[in-house]
Amino acid sequence: MLRSTTLTSFTTTTLSRHLGHHHIRPFTPFLLSPANLTAIPNGNRNPTFTSRRSFTTPTIEPLLSTTTSLITTFQSTTTLPWLLTIPLVALTVRTCITLPFTIYSHKRTLKQLSLSPIIHAWSFIYRRKVAKEVYPLSTKPQELIGRKIFDTPEKWTKEVLKRTKAKRVELYRRFGCQYWKGFVGLIQIPVWVLASVSVRRVTGVGGWEAPIDISRRAREMSASSLPVEVGGVPPPLIQENGMSTSGIDEITAKVREEMQTGGMDGWFVDLLQPDPYMILPILFSLTLFTNVMSATARASKEPTGWRKGLRNALMGISLAAFPLTIGSPAVLLLYWITSGTYSLIQNTVLHKVLPPPKSVAPVGEKVPSWLKKEKTEGSSK
Repeated sequence: MLRSTTLTSFTTTTLSRHLGHHHIRPFTPFLLSPANLTAIPNGNRNPTFTSRRSFTTPTIEPLLSTTTSLITTFQSTTTLPWLLTIPLVALTVRTCITLPFTIYSHKRTLKQLSLSPIIHAWSFIYRRKVAKEVYPLSTKPQELIGRKIFDTPEKWTKEVLKRTKAKRVELYRRFGCQYWKGFVGLIQIPVWVLASVSVRRVTGVGGWEAPIDISRRAREMSASSLPVEVGGVPPPLIQENGMSTSGIDEITAKVREEMQTGGMDGWFVDLLQPDPYMILPILFSLTLFTNVMSATARASKEPTGWRKGLRNALMGISLAAFPLTIGSPAVLLLYWITSGTYSLIQNTVLHKVLPPPKSVAPVGEKVPSWLKKEKTEGSSK
């Protein structure tokens, strides 16, 4: 009994010291704040926690607010329906932001292709040069004089590749088409993500998840008999003193109201809900797949190594886009389909306007004129 009491007091003292070491702050005012109190039918108020999921950071938040305001201002200025505004926003973003970088990256690739014959010629020069190199008299022992330095095929091939790579880097630097400049074309990825998140914000949903308390919204919907949300988009909101019950302002509520009836009659009337016939997800998946196959067809040769793996991965992603986007709102799929179609047309036009350099045909066998004459006379007989 004494041992149990001693052990209990020791555990209590140790735990108290451990908790005191971390300087626990009072949490009762936080739990009793009005934002965390939920009314119950019997009149009592119990503290509840609120969960707010969002992928935005304080650094990205001002940028998202700016892009969202630009989209709403663009729609109010043009007075176009949202069914046309969202595709027009996609065309504007692709033309004004990503197109210049794409053209720059395409020209850089063409310059590298034009340098390929020179690099190929240098590789033959290095082959002969490396094959003739021997140990010099002044630096090697007597028994190695006259022996080739790269005396095995493995050493010879490795040295040729090393010198050819160094010459390639030198030429690319001289003509301003270094490898690292190829990453400029990847600017379209963050632009696409930012535009997609901004379109979701226009509908009243921040980031990729709802920025408001989902459990609180469910209680409000059950209390007001509102329909349950579908496809990750919240239902119509109740306005109270210029603000909705979930904290969405009047502009967003008005946009949501316009989108709920701004679709296509007989297909998808509500832009905030998924396509009931799943045609938009199929079109989006086909758009991605066509882009990948078109890029493969324009390639000068069949991809190998990591390029082949990247192509197969992109094909798999394009096919998986259909089941992954079935529950996405129609307004988002409209933006994605328009952006993908623009990319397909853009790359096709660039390939026609700025085609890759034609490969040099191999030189044919040189035949003397007198021999050509004899062959011609023999064939005529």
